[in-house]
Amino acid sequence: MDNVPLPTPLLTELIALRVHTRHLGWLSEREHCPEQYQLLARALLQDVLEGWRAQTGGYGCLDDLIQPRTHTYRQAPDTRCGSLVT
Repeated sequence: MDNVPLPTPLLTELIALRVHTRHLGWLSEREHCPEQYQLLARALLQDVLEGWRAQTGGYGCLDDLIQPRTHTYRQAPDTRCGSLVT
């Protein structure tokens, strides 16, 4: 997190999300509520994906956030995840 630029409102929200979620693994070892976890995690991921799609002109997908980015986006989609230029 050291190379993140000075916070903007968007980056501040993402930093807060990171701070609040970094202990989920530890807590999940101590509490067992998989149905509720899945429901809330799904909603959280949908919010993150909505923001990412706004950042990528509507063509980003969750895979982009999990794996290092090795492509740029075009204007029109033609693949599952968006139109990619490698």
